[in-house]
Amino acid sequence: MSEKTTVELLNDIAGFSDISEYMQDEELTEALAMVAKIISNPDIPPAKAQLLLLQLQSYSVKFAMLATWYANVKKDEKPKKNVYYSARDAIDRLCDALKYMIRSGHYG
Repeated sequence: MSEKTTVELLNDIAGFSDISEYMQDEELTEALAMVAKIISNPDIPPAKAQLLLLQLQSYSVKFAMLATWYANVKKDEKPKKNVYYSARDAIDRLCDALKYMIRSGHYG
């Protein structure tokens, strides 16, 4: 069986494709696709979990910075600000779970 495309993954999770289309942010779309992959298959090997954690945490930093930008500079885009804040918070919680999984040795 072949791996699903980003669009197919996003369509599997209700609302993710709508968020992706609205935001028009390639990294947010990629982060949503990563979350969709984890939802569909949470059995993550340890080495992959560490790389996934680093990438997701990097996206979280970007989303935090963009949320602050929209909150303080580009104030006419409040909905985007809120999506970025929500993405940052959710990704941070997912990263906390990945960190726990890595430290405790519990996989899949």
